[in-house]
Amino acid sequence: MKITISTIILGLASTFAFASGDHAHKHDDEGMFAVGEPATGPIDRRISVSMLDTMRFVFSPALDTIKDGESVEFSVRNDGKIKHEFSIGNAKEQMAHAEMMRKMPDMHHADPNTVSLEPGESATLAWKFKGKDTVVFACNIPGHFEAGMHHDVALSKQ
Repeated sequence: MKITISTIILGLASTFAFASGDHAHKHDDEGMFAVGEPATGPIDRRISVSMLDTMRFVFSPALDTIKDGESVEFSVRNDGKIKHEFSIGNAKEQMAHAEMMRKMPDMHHADPNTVSLEPGESATLAWKFKGKDTVVFACNIPGHFEAGMHHDVALSKQ
C-alpha cells in the first residue's frame, strides 16, 4: 500500500484540528440546549458565582429555585488557584460534555452555556431557562465534577 506525504499531512492536520482547545457542538437532536437558551431580553435575576478549589460553586444569593421562562445573569469568577469551568445543562448534556473533556482536558470554552476560567478571571453568562428538566451547573474539568463541583436545581413552572 502506497502512502503519500500529502495523505500523512492531511491526517495530521485533521488530528490537530480536533485536538484544538475550542469546540462547537450541538446540545441535543435539534441543535438547541435542553434547559434553555442565551437570554436576549430583560434579566429577572442576577447571581454571583464563585468557583473554588474546594470543588464547590458558591452562589450569591443562594440558587435553590429556577422558574421556567426566568432569565438569570450569572457573574462567574474563578476565586481558586487552578482552572475551573461553569457550564449550564441537564444531566445528559453534562455527561456528554464531561466525556469530551476527558478526551481533551485542555479544552477552553467560551460557549453560550459554558465558560472556562483561569484563576482570577471572570465572565458573565445570561441564560433564559426553559422546560421542566433539572438544571445541572457543573465544572467538567476532569475530576472536578466527581469531587462535588456541581449544583442541581429543578425547573419549576411560573
